[in-house]
Amino acid sequence: MSQGGFFLGSGVHNVILRNLTIGDTFVEGDWEGKTQDFDGIQMDTAHHVWIDHCHLHHIGDGMIDSRKDTSYLTVSWSVLSDHNKAFGIGWTENVTAQMTIHHNWFRDLNQRNPSTDNVLRAHLYNNWLQRIDSYGNYARGGTNMVLENSVFDTVNRPHYFDDGTLVAAGNIYRSTSGDKESSGATYSFFDPSEFYEYSLDPADQVEALLTRCAGPRPELGL
Repeated sequence: MSQGGFFLGSGVHNVILRNLTIGDTFVEGDWEGKTQDFDGIQMDTAHHVWIDHCHLHHIGDGMIDSRKDTSYLTVSWSVLSDHNKAFGIGWTENVTAQMTIHHNWFRDLNQRNPSTDNVLRAHLYNNWLQRIDSYGNYARGGTNMVLENSVFDTVNRPHYFDDGTLVAAGNIYRSTSGDKESSGATYSFFDPSEFYEYSLDPADQVEALLTRCAGPRPELGL
């Protein structure tokens, strides 16, 4: 989708956005995205949404904004690239949302990779963050985050947290600087395996795997 995006409002649920390229809404001279609110994918109090094998780039505001208690969100096998604000989560004081973010390639970005504000359970694994200027994974507010087997390559402030918890285990750090905060290497607040089955790929295989498989794929069809 060129020069457009998606909005999922209150009560919208059971939505799959898959095998799409979304971009070209960037306003020249507005790197910070302050002149309009045209996100690539914006969700306000939606639930049960799956974003899979997409590529978002050169968006007017945020690439993905998950707002106002949007919950049961999965973002997988996608590429977010070449922008200021990648993936913002929050815009709420409630700590109720749950989400899984895995096998995504965040490259040549500045902030919100993602910024995860007031999420009850945020599970991030097998992601690749590459050339990130401002910060990487931010467990903001009361968020409880489990961050596993991801790669941080040329990233400033790979991950840190506020008042919640952040368990970081099995990650690779290459040419990073700044915070690598963790509240421990064990599941201090939640164990993702108690909620669903999943398999971790070894962190040293993530870059090759995502280079080969992330983003839109012809074999997935239209």
